[in-house]
Amino acid sequence: MCRMFGFRSAVPSGAHRSLIAAENALADQSQKHPDGWGIGWFVDEDAYVIKSSNAAHACARFERASHRLTSHTFLVHVRRATVGVVDHVNAHPFRFGRWLFAHNGTIFGFEELRAWFESQIDPKFLPLILGDTDSEHLFFFLLTRLDAAGIDRTGRVPATADQIGAIVRKSLIEIDSLALSHGIDRPILNVLLTDGRTMVGHKAGMPLYLSTQKRFCADFETCPEPTKVCMEAVRPDAPVNHLLLASERIAVDQNIWEELDDGTTLVLDNDFKLTINAPPGDWEAPILPEHLRVDYQAPTP
Repeated sequence: MCRMFGFRSAVPSGAHRSLIAAENALADQSQKHPDGWGIGWFVDEDAYVIKSSNAAHACARFERASHRLTSHTFLVHVRRATVGVVDHVNAHPFRFGRWLFAHNGTIFGFEELRAWFESQIDPKFLPLILGDTDSEHLFFFLLTRLDAAGIDRTGRVPATADQIGAIVRKSLIEIDSLALSHGIDRPILNVLLTDGRTMVGHKAGMPLYLSTQKRFCADFETCPEPTKVCMEAVRPDAPVNHLLLASERIAVDQNIWEELDDGTTLVLDNDFKLTINAPPGDWEAPILPEHLRVDYQAPTP
């Protein structure tokens, strides 16, 4: 399984601490997830992605990009291949317009379900699927559903965060039901999706943690954010200053982490209002087969 990291902040920030310097940084996690990496970020109105099939911990480009990049929003992924060969086109995040997408999980029986997915994806998107992963198909499936609901397929026209979150949630639960109807193991569908304004996270089958609060901030004295609600011990009901979403806790000496319940969808809007949608009443967590399990080595708080 892969590891992913999403970051959204009211002030532009560098990525290097969470990717390189922090305890249990993404580079450290790539020791067990060596099959490629990708960093997605935003500059003004545009999304950018840099990818590689190399292991992040052994890649000079990953270290260089981690030190140089600054943005309000990052989406970062280190891959352990389960579906699809090791190739930079199969590395996450995937990008279309302003949309960035990362997946930690597996759609079991994907070859059996591939025809269904391709029948559901807008034909205009199909030529853009360059790799052979379930994840890339999942991305364009979600974009098709968003487009059908009237949300700009490029992500350049702002949309209501709650609507984006509801469509993503409904679509992922539909895939879960599809697998059950085919007698296939339920999919592992931890995903992150952002257009640089809204960020959506969904947990289904693998750990997913969120952090909005800090124990310590090295940038406290120089941070231009006036309210600094991130330094309060408990997450406020008011808008937050920043959001971290991660497969494993990073820098627990600095960040206060909360684990999301399985089946939860989290939505952060452009005003930094955070909404956490609880699992459906009858939700049961998907079971990860033993041969795909990788022990978590994240430090405990």
